[in-house]
Amino acid sequence: MHRFFVPPESLRDDRVTLTGAQARQIATVLRLRAGEEIALVADGAEAVVALETVAPTSVTAVVRERGFTPAEPTVALTLALPVLRGDHDEEVVEAVTQLGASRIVPFTSARSVVRSLSDAKRSRWERIAREAAETARRGRIPSIESAQAWKDLFAVLPTPVFIAWESERRLRLRDAMPQTARALSLVIGPEAGIADDEIAIARESGAVTVSLGGRTLRSETAAIAAVALVMDRLS
Repeated sequence: MHRFFVPPESLRDDRVTLTGAQARQIATVLRLRAGEEIALVADGAEAVVALETVAPTSVTAVVRERGFTPAEPTVALTLALPVLRGDHDEEVVEAVTQLGASRIVPFTSARSVVRSLSDAKRSRWERIAREAAETARRGRIPSIESAQAWKDLFAVLPTPVFIAWESERRLRLRDAMPQTARALSLVIGPEAGIADDEIAIARESGAVTVSLGGRTLRSETAAIAAVALVMDRLS
């Protein structure tokens, strides 16, 4: 069954109207017809609706069933992700959305190769997150927050905060995670790593440096591996 995210107010009544890109996808891409069913999802709630009228400009449907999606993790995970070269960060957004991340906070730091997040790139992240959440049958789309500089990053991250740092040798992420945590944040460094003075700033804010193992990982690999580990342990 095809799934679409909609604003919460769309599911308040027993009849629903979809317009814009969603109507075009239903009518011209998927070629669905009246009588077929789709799922509409909003903030964890889910409704199965039967299509009544289908046109590229407007689709109407009636609610048949209501419930809640079971696919949302029990831990709210915020990923602080560096803006990477090319489309590597977009691959991360897609993967961590499917894994269950709740928020993604882009950032730049002293060794970042890419120094800003353009409006166009942020829009692509949002589109990718939406599509990945639909694919994974999630009940929520991760929010893509405004880009932060390193010095401001830790003020917007829920605690506890763990930084995957290549120079950390003693404490592994799997051992640092509190088993009862219902929210936490992960920070992944940019391509060239995190500077020592930046680690000092982070520790002053209460962040904890952790290791992801003895091998050096690319930023995108580290992000996906760390989120997968958290979800396996805590969700």
